[in-house]
Amino acid sequence: MESPTGFQRRLNELGLRSKLRARPRMQGRVLAPAGMFKRLPATAGLYFPFYHDVPAAYAGDLGHHLRTFRRLGPLVSWDTALDVLAGRRPLTGPMFCLSFDDGHPSWPDVLAPILAELAVPATFFLTSGLVGRPGNLTWRDCRELAAAGHRFGSHTVTHPRLADTDDDAAVREILDSKKEIEDRLGAEVRDFAAPYGNPAVDFLDRDLRTVREAGYRSFATTLRAPMHPGDSPMAIRRQGLHPAWPLWAVRTRVHD
Repeated sequence: MESPTGFQRRLNELGLRSKLRARPRMQGRVLAPAGMFKRLPATAGLYFPFYHDVPAAYAGDLGHHLRTFRRLGPLVSWDTALDVLAGRRPLTGPMFCLSFDDGHPSWPDVLAPILAELAVPATFFLTSGLVGRPGNLTWRDCRELAAAGHRFGSHTVTHPRLADTDDDAAVREILDSKKEIEDRLGAEVRDFAAPYGNPAVDFLDRDLRTVREAGYRSFATTLRAPMHPGDSPMAIRRQGLHPAWPLWAVRTRVHD
């Protein structure tokens, strides 16, 4: 049983993390010193950086991140990334595949122009039950993003920690999100990202089996190591970032 002191320390850590998430520039400054001991990728590896909301105040910062990645190697679509893993395309240096999670209203107004200017493809992992609710993306927004050439994947219906749901609820989250996105956008949904994304903590082997049986071709986690040809598309490792972070903080997640 955890000691009272250890329990209190954990509460304090969680409280600090929550405060830092609410202040992303401060969070980036806290992370940045650890980036001194890492470098942005210089050797062959496939990286999957992902973001959530992109408020207008951080649009320039995101553009800086993406231009930096592009100087290191190409920014490719999810399809191309899966071809690399399958050995159908070569991997000769760093390569980056960009995605965004949830359903933020900043995507069409703030993010889409940045992606268009830089000619960067993205995959949007959509929490389908959020779409159309006040303060979230609309289905019209989603259709416009799809018309611009971006792809959509599933991020469940209500964004639960799947490991905390019973079997039937987990199946509904995985299958119903796929069906609704397909029905609304008229395009097949083939890729899935688990909320929170830590194996055995946030999702179970049961959920991975359900995703396979539902016809998805890839399953994204939040493990951070780069990927290489031969790695499984059912265990995609993504690097969670915030656009407000300086590059030294980015280096804590995206590095050789």
